[in-house]
Amino acid sequence: MSSPTSVQYLRPRLESIAVSAPKTKRAKRITMPPEPEPIITCTNLQDLPDDLVAYALTFLPPEADRPLRTECAAVAVSQVSKSLRILALSNSMWVGICFTRWKTKVGFATRLARAEAESIKDTTDHTANPLIRGGFWYSKFVIEERDALRPTISRDELSAATFSLKLWFQSQLYPDMRRVKGAIASGLDWRSLSDTVRFDSPSGTMLGMSNKQTDGTPFFINEDGSIINIQKSFETGTHRQFSLYVCRREDWGWELRSQAYVYRSVENGSVDGIWTDYSSSLIIEKRKKGIPFTRRGRGVKYNHREVPDIKEVKEFLEW
Repeated sequence: MSSPTSVQYLRPRLESIAVSAPKTKRAKRITMPPEPEPIITCTNLQDLPDDLVAYALTFLPPEADRPLRTECAAVAVSQVSKSLRILALSNSMWVGICFTRWKTKVGFATRLARAEAESIKDTTDHTANPLIRGGFWYSKFVIEERDALRPTISRDELSAATFSLKLWFQSQLYPDMRRVKGAIASGLDWRSLSDTVRFDSPSGTMLGMSNKQTDGTPFFINEDGSIINIQKSFETGTHRQFSLYVCRREDWGWELRSQAYVYRSVENGSVDGIWTDYSSSLIIEKRKKGIPFTRRGRGVKYNHREVPDIKEVKEFLEW
């Protein structure tokens, strides 16, 4: 029989060695990485999805300075195969190219609205994939680029335009014009003679001239619209001062120029910036030996002139 002392000693001993209930273990959460997107592999460009090829072709627009080059990458791709031609000349691609190109040109809003209206009437197969449908916008791009090189103007185009008028060079008629020592100064950085010149087709006269004596001056346009005669009909031929030759500007606006005057079309009544390319590039040019002198001011010859440093302009203006 155990003693009370022994019992008292064993009880805390047994309690200390008693096995406690096991703790519940927390389950581990394992995050699985997402399945990687499949990598498209192909050995042929034509194995790529159409939308991917079309997107890649948008990085091959024509060069802005020479948009009609046959070396244009997108057009070159279109010559590889029929399927690539459909994609490279698709409406979805060229409508963006047209918008980007035209938004910097004169008549942007009118040109875009007209093209959009024509595109609705396009006879393209509308049951085809809309991604590769058409060729209308590519054709429209080419048409507008070629038209921008047209050195002729119709009577309707002439009468619809408003022009700003300046002198190429200083004139004795305007003594407040700037002078350049030893040279004939340009009139391109001087004020305009008028910013509201119009060629009224029904009356055949010029309106909006600053000088009332010249307002209502008759004008005549030749058959192909390349030359406009002021005051004198074509029966007397062309004249250095009064025959205006039709040109197109870089911004696709109109320019009419004689050896004395230059007219530039004005868009939306604003003349801001339309003369900047000329006035900002003026240089003093020396007459080269052998070039005949034809321009006279009170019978005095000059060997230096102030002109825009633009080859085409310098070649047009006579000495």
